[in-house]
Amino acid sequence: MKILNNIDSNHYSEIKNILVNADELRIISPFLMESFDDFFNELNGKGIKHISLTTTLKDNSLDLLKKSNSLYSFCLNCKRNNISYSVNIDNKLHGKIYITLKSGRPLQGIVTSANFTNSGLKVNHEWGIITDDTNQLLKLLNEVKAVESIELSTKELEEVIKKIDTFSKVSPVSKNPQINLTISDIINGGKHRVSSNKRYFIKPVGVSDNPFPEQRRLSVDVQKLHFSKKKPTAVREGDILICYGVGSTKLLGYFEVIEGPYYLEGTSSRWPWEVKGRNLCPAYSERWNTFNNTISSIQASYDFTVPITKNNKGNSLNGLMFGLDKIQLTKEFAEHVISLIENSI
Repeated sequence: MKILNNIDSNHYSEIKNILVNADELRIISPFLMESFDDFFNELNGKGIKHISLTTTLKDNSLDLLKKSNSLYSFCLNCKRNNISYSVNIDNKLHGKIYITLKSGRPLQGIVTSANFTNSGLKVNHEWGIITDDTNQLLKLLNEVKAVESIELSTKELEEVIKKIDTFSKVSPVSKNPQINLTISDIINGGKHRVSSNKRYFIKPVGVSDNPFPEQRRLSVDVQKLHFSKKKPTAVREGDILICYGVGSTKLLGYFEVIEGPYYLEGTSSRWPWEVKGRNLCPAYSERWNTFNNTISSIQASYDFTVPITKNNKGNSLNGLMFGLDKIQLTKEFAEHVISLIENSI
């Protein structure tokens, strides 16, 4: 292992050095150079056959405007050089890692503060380490694989680039830019992904004196969901909320918490705590009232090999009838309910 910097050398040179004898490169970086042309010109003759790219694509981020050029240039250069490629999105990514492999086995890797940009690799004061410890690199690759990320298809990549480019043409950025641009509708595309550290809750929407009407729909994108005056400390970003309508008791869909909880100051509501949840099955939520997935039916269809609820090891959701704003579910029962939702559409 040795320490790298951009003072008496630079990361760009070190990345080129670790490409020797490799046939695959993993690039893991939140920010990217807008043009990959020079990088691929210097790859010529290196023997690289595949490049895996993991980066971020965050809604309403100014970085989206640069990412359009980055992704277009990356894909185009891979095609020109007959290099296969994959693009993964991890919007919690902050680390920067560059690993070379030969026949699927790691050769060398760089873990650093330097983004895969010209400034990060050549100009900024950045430090990192380079190692050829195969066991540690395998462990690192497995950790990267284990965290939740989304692999974009060629079609999704094209849609992302097109949507950003269209926005750029009709909405020029001001000197003090703030943008309203979302691409999560393309990235998530109705895909269900669950990581091992998620918790699962079932949550009512509506109250007994104001039931959830059957003509109403929750958002097919991001929905604000509310909790009682007791702070929902058990609910955090990444958790799954399976929602049902008070009155009909039918399932409305399921959501991943992406923000919160926040306390709504000055409100007189009985439900002053709020989270934002991303709809993970929009097609179901659009037609929830046409399906007969009720609180009773989802329990009746479960085989009870594992309890329904997490904390009290119970086999019923009766607590919902007494005004609880949520009940934590076992992973097994939650996955049973999610499968009922997804298999209904």
